[in-house]
Amino acid sequence: MLNRTRSCCFFIALAISFFVHTNLSAQVLNVESFRTEANADTTASWIGETAFDVSLSKFNERVFKLGNETNAAYFTGRHRYLLLTSVELINVDGASVISNGYFHIRSTFNEQQTFSPELFTQFQYNENLGLQERFLAGGSVQYTFLDRPTIRGSVVSGLMYEYEEWGTDEQASIRNELIKSTSNLAIRGKLSDTTDLLMIGYYQAQPTNFFEPRITSENQLNMEISRHLTYRVRFTLTYDVEPVIDTPELTYTLRNGLIISF
Repeated sequence: MLNRTRSCCFFIALAISFFVHTNLSAQVLNVESFRTEANADTTASWIGETAFDVSLSKFNERVFKLGNETNAAYFTGRHRYLLLTSVELINVDGASVISNGYFHIRSTFNEQQTFSPELFTQFQYNENLGLQERFLAGGSVQYTFLDRPTIRGSVVSGLMYEYEEWGTDEQASIRNELIKSTSNLAIRGKLSDTTDLLMIGYYQAQPTNFFEPRITSENQLNMEISRHLTYRVRFTLTYDVEPVIDTPELTYTLRNGLIISF
């Protein structure tokens, strides 16, 4: 009965994944969605996953989108090292371009302790929003305030240096160099043996303008189909009080796809 239910979920998920439309990509990379996939083991080990999502829409033009995310982590028994990558390809009436992507590296030391220091760096671009490039580097501290078999909660807070360049064909380029605070609250709970829910909130702002932030909320539902295959639905909402260029203050993404774990 369980195998039959999983098979039904698989075919339903596969069908839905070809029809859900993605609107705008978020600006804040959600590291927590991969880092909290599993509690750290006590021995050295690798874990990883790769995800694919596809969408096709036809209005004035035919738009085909193909996305891939590949994440890997190495845990030494005390420290965890993350490598997160993403690239989205868009084909508009036969003309292909690379729309957006990111590369993120993070080290978390003494991860199984209540307080865990971190170092990270990231490169990102997003042609949909006019973000030509963004480079950032910084440090933070992770505080795990809840760690039980069915629910886990953590807070991360730190500072980062951010360089970014914005511009479109209609607008001149704008360059910024900023020091920002970055914080997030993440809670993961298991709804069943094969389903879990992740809820994350990010708050990033300059220390001198702390109440003029970039806020991101992400909700993610993972449904395990088999040991190495998971169906994921993710909704991300971002509000930027002061966008650098003439882009919407509120953007959102609805994305779903199949995740292959290794």
